[in-house]
Amino acid sequence: MSIFTAPFYIKSPFRIQEGMLSLRGLGFRLLREGRVFKEISSQLEKSQYYSHEELRQLQRERLRSILRHSYENVPYYRRLFKALHLTPGDFKDIPDLEKLPFITKEDVRKNPADFLAINANGFFTRKVFTGGTTGSPLKLYRDLYSINFENAVLGRQYRWAGCDTAGKKLVLRSSPVVPSAVTRPPFWRYDFFQNRLMVSAYHLSKKNIGCYAEEILKYRPSILETVPSAGYLMARLFDFKKMDVDLKYIFTSSEVLMPHQKVFMEDRFKAQIFDHYGTAERVTAIGMCEKGRYHIYPEYGITELLPLSGRKGYFEIAGTTLNNFAMPLLRYKTQDVLRLSSQGCPCGRNFQTVEQIDGRKTDGFFITKDGRFVSLLSGILSIDLRNLIETQFIQEGPASMRIKVVADKEYSFRDELRLKKSIRDYLGNDVRITVEKVEAIPRTPNGKFKQFIPGGYKNEMLRCGL
Repeated sequence: MSIFTAPFYIKSPFRIQEGMLSLRGLGFRLLREGRVFKEISSQLEKSQYYSHEELRQLQRERLRSILRHSYENVPYYRRLFKALHLTPGDFKDIPDLEKLPFITKEDVRKNPADFLAINANGFFTRKVFTGGTTGSPLKLYRDLYSINFENAVLGRQYRWAGCDTAGKKLVLRSSPVVPSAVTRPPFWRYDFFQNRLMVSAYHLSKKNIGCYAEEILKYRPSILETVPSAGYLMARLFDFKKMDVDLKYIFTSSEVLMPHQKVFMEDRFKAQIFDHYGTAERVTAIGMCEKGRYHIYPEYGITELLPLSGRKGYFEIAGTTLNNFAMPLLRYKTQDVLRLSSQGCPCGRNFQTVEQIDGRKTDGFFITKDGRFVSLLSGILSIDLRNLIETQFIQEGPASMRIKVVADKEYSFRDELRLKKSIRDYLGNDVRITVEKVEAIPRTPNGKFKQFIPGGYKNEMLRCGL
């Protein structure tokens, strides 16, 4: 259970909540930024300037290690290797990965424990849930080394930006840091040990935005860490109210950063955006450098690009982890799409460049009865919701939501109640919810579907471009 949806957190006074967050932040710093983190960071500083061949050799060595580990410790791969009459010794180079079949989200969703290494250290293995690009809750496992590696990669991007990782941060993400029942400020909590002002993405409204601005200006952060849709919404509300909140750096992740969001946020906050694309499955990562171009990180995973029929220049992303030994996924098809760049990058790194990423997008806001705008509905699925295959959220009116669900045969009324409770934990108890079971959710030409369909009724803020 997330600390933010735990009853003892929700019912505590906000000062106690801040204490909990700060102690949690201290724990994260001690576990995630110790000796191993520093060693990884040091290596990443060197490898970013490796030649193409040096990068390939680094990948070969790590791939051999992850393949040997998977063969010896992961039930799914132990069976697969035997069925294909393969051993780790049959993989001499990166192209030999093609001896293995691709795996999909559905393969993992059906039996996540089958992909969990039997020697994973339970104390240092974190279980997480993600809604992903299809709105299907997926149970995943990460070891401490992969968490350290993830943080070190993000830390390197901070250094690309030229900013101090210890600087004051404004954090606007999907976690319900302020309980939905709270109707008066403060709509934020401080994490003192990580020097962060964590503001709620679920209380943004025309009425509340003034107190957000006042607190942010008092705190004077130079860094914003946000999900694109939430950061864009906050920027639009500041613009609507003619409020100036200047920053220096914006780090976005968890959704696709759309061009209009990037242009508007950089202009409104007077800051440069550094976008990051990653997967909850920890198989591949792509980040924006100081020159504003995306690069595939070769140290993170083996990234395969699968040409899409009828879409010249576009590729589906498949990845093989090089760092998560708790749940090593090999040749995992992400269902996300990118377009390669034909240009190099003046930053001088020998990383493959990417023109555009096409993954999870949020292009609408759920509107609550009291005028709040919520874009982060995928965060609702980041808990242990069982027996759901796909979900789509549809707003039918003020504080009224219909949810289409594609469910497996084990789905029951109890699962429906858990889904409704999760939504109300994030949006409030006055949301009217209808759940509709369907056989399938219609796809767009790119093979995906809109996870959220906003309502068509009139609204003052929608007319203002929100």
